[in-house]
Amino acid sequence: MNLLSRVARIWEYRGVMWILVKRDLRVRYARSVLGYLWTLIDPLAMTLVYWFVFDKIYGMKSETRSEGIPFVLFMVAGILAWNWFNMSVNETARALYAERLLVRSTNLPREMWVIRVVLSKGIEHLMSLPILIVFTTWFWAHGQVHLNIKLLLWIPALILELILCIGVGLVMAPVTALIDDFVRVVRIVLRMGFYFTPIVYSLQFLEEKRSSLHWLARVLEFNPLTAINDLYRQGMLTRATPDYHIWLIGLVVSLAWLVFGMWIFAKLEKPILKEI
Repeated sequence: MNLLSRVARIWEYRGVMWILVKRDLRVRYARSVLGYLWTLIDPLAMTLVYWFVFDKIYGMKSETRSEGIPFVLFMVAGILAWNWFNMSVNETARALYAERLLVRSTNLPREMWVIRVVLSKGIEHLMSLPILIVFTTWFWAHGQVHLNIKLLLWIPALILELILCIGVGLVMAPVTALIDDFVRVVRIVLRMGFYFTPIVYSLQFLEEKRSSLHWLARVLEFNPLTAINDLYRQGMLTRATPDYHIWLIGLVVSLAWLVFGMWIFAKLEKPILKEI
């Protein structure tokens, strides 16, 4: 079965997909006292910790590292995007093994067990966006940030991250099902990946304030989350010309992950069924 046929079959079962997504969300909040509030508490706590460490302890003010945006607002945009990616990768890595009985016994496209994780985490990401909206509104009302029509770029940022998370997830799930130690490798890489993603600093900071790290800024352009974070922040920036080449690189790399993920999943599907 070629890749287009597999995509068509996934689309054919989209109704079942949404049932699985809703099931995941119900299970997540079923026994939680605070429920939805955890979706807000987790990224808010992360933001406050990093703000205290970098801004208050190290005294790295916003103008030197966040392109003129208040440091807290700059971090919120990056942390929310990172959380969706981080949770998607961690949970898709176990998606097939966790649902192994259903994966083996149903005729559903097996990619759906991965995609449904990304979609459920994407909905949680949308539910956490009020944090970004509140921070943005607060700083705008106090004249510390000027908003523009480029806030609409949040929409392509969401689409681009959805593509990226599905692509990476389709690689993580089959490899982890075959090599259990791969989960530990992924966790280590994700911890490193947080600091190699422009969340608590900008590429401009690396280029202008840390000239010795100019090469690192060029490398980080190939991290698709760099483009995604930039899209989220565009509506707040005063930068005259957006870095369109970073967006293009982010799009190409994300699509490459999606195609590669579909291909590797198809190649490993039969070995997976024997293993789980």
